[in-house]
Amino acid sequence: MSIRSGLRQLAFGYLDRIYQDTVRERYKEQLACLERDPNALLIDLGCHTGVNTARLAGAVGPREVIGLECDATAIRQAAPRGIACVLANAEHPLPFGDGSVDVVTAMDVFEHLSDPRALVREIHRVLRLGGYCVIATPNLASWHNVFALVLGLQPFSGPNLTSMLDADLSVVRALHRDAYGLAPDATAEEMEVASVHRHIVVAAYRSLLRLLAQEGFQVERCRGFGYYPWPALAGRLLSRLDPAHSHHIVLKARKMPAGEGNGAG
Repeated sequence: MSIRSGLRQLAFGYLDRIYQDTVRERYKEQLACLERDPNALLIDLGCHTGVNTARLAGAVGPREVIGLECDATAIRQAAPRGIACVLANAEHPLPFGDGSVDVVTAMDVFEHLSDPRALVREIHRVLRLGGYCVIATPNLASWHNVFALVLGLQPFSGPNLTSMLDADLSVVRALHRDAYGLAPDATAEEMEVASVHRHIVVAAYRSLLRLLAQEGFQVERCRGFGYYPWPALAGRLLSRLDPAHSHHIVLKARKMPAGEGNGAG
């Protein structure tokens, strides 16, 4: 093994460890944002195969949980988990009535949309007054994205020109392939499947809070996760102190009466 190859493996191992820690911590935060309510109707946007939907439903204990997903193959995999799914695209009006939903979750959905504002408005429309949403999405203003731009590189969290697999640095490409379960020698067909994960519009922390406030939401809770390239423990502290430059955002926002919505942070 060459020195260069060894250094690349060390970098991959380190970055993968702090990334996995970020994933675990933000999954915990998603659950912490949810309220136990056996009478609730929970809608999970972008439910995919229903793995995370089942976790979210376990935290709420709702009377009904519905997943919305645009991939028919993923929906078939969600069925055995007891998730009732609707085949629909979050880019279009949500197939639910005005004020008919108690909780909406959208985990890693916003970055795949061409018009995030339209989805925020749709979430506001379908939520009952006092209902809330929990949103998780990457942060364009994270320091590692800022540094990528300083170096003349595409931001690591996107937006992407093709897919998440098309990063400028080989170690980042390797991390993304590993996250999607793709081997280093993945075929073009396997790569094409992963292209659905392209990030189109990636929001900056404060811009996302402002958008929610403009659309009538009260942001009750907002935390950042991952502060790359700091190690896990330091990253947790720094992302608490400075969520505006953390890697990932998890927030909870409630539908308020007209004129009462305002942002946080």
